Amino acid sequence: MFGLQNVRGSCWVNAALQGLFACPTLRKRFITNDVDTQNPVEVCLEALWRTKGTSGMKELFECIKTNYMPAGFDVGDSHELIVYLCDKLPWLDEAFRFKMANQITCNKCKTQTLIEDSVIEIAVTPSVTNMPILNTIQEFVKPKPIPVWNCEKCGENTGCTSQDLFGSFPKILMIHRKSRGTSMEYSSVLVLNAKKYILFAVVCHNGGHWWTYARHLPPGNAWYELNDTHVREMTSTQFPVASNMRILLYFLNEN
Repeated sequence: MFGLQNVRGSCWVNAALQGLFACPTLRKRFITNDVDTQNPVEVCLEALWRTKGTSGMKELFECIKTNYMPAGFDVGDSHELIVYLCDKLPWLDEAFRFKMANQITCNKCKTQTLIEDSVIEIAVTPSVTNMPILNTIQEFVKPKPIPVWNCEKCGENTGCTSQDLFGSFPKILMIHRKSRGTSMEYSSVLVLNAKKYILFAVVCHNGGHWWTYARHLPPGNAWYELNDTHVREMTSTQFPVASNMRILLYFLNEN
């Protein structure tokens, strides 16, 4: 684990990168020197990882700088950067991406319509304070009533239920807490449909600053607080409070 220099409010960049640098998929790729030298974003990331933050950041800023991602000039959003990097790095996108489907059921005739989609995250808004993460996912996929909806088959405007369903499961599961006014309790192990996921990074935000807690897998390795250049090994009683967690990254345990 190593720190990253904060340049003009680049804590959000550092936090996102620290989460990804702990990712087994990225680590395996860079350790084996399997780098696409024609992809400038990957070249910069590999340089940062290889030199432990001493080279590549300026070049990365130039690659990712946009109006909504002011790299090197102002504070942006770590979540948006991770989404952007998935778009620019096909192998990363492949590790994050999975299938979801939205099932609509008419209240009158019970006709069901299925709309499939491909996504890279589960975006949740916990309904109560300190909701356990598994409960937030269960809340995310439970049927939700829609009182005003017109059925194309029976023509009735009696409403429907909408339910999100998993079509597949990713190698890296990203859970994004959308609302700052909510909180949830993490779990180091998450089991979804017999798929076991291990937590390896938590990206936090307190309203003005971003930082990350991460560890190298397999489980048993120490957790570290990665706050710009500050790197500190954590104890089990020093893990982040629920209100600061914004992004949780889990890795599929295939053993």
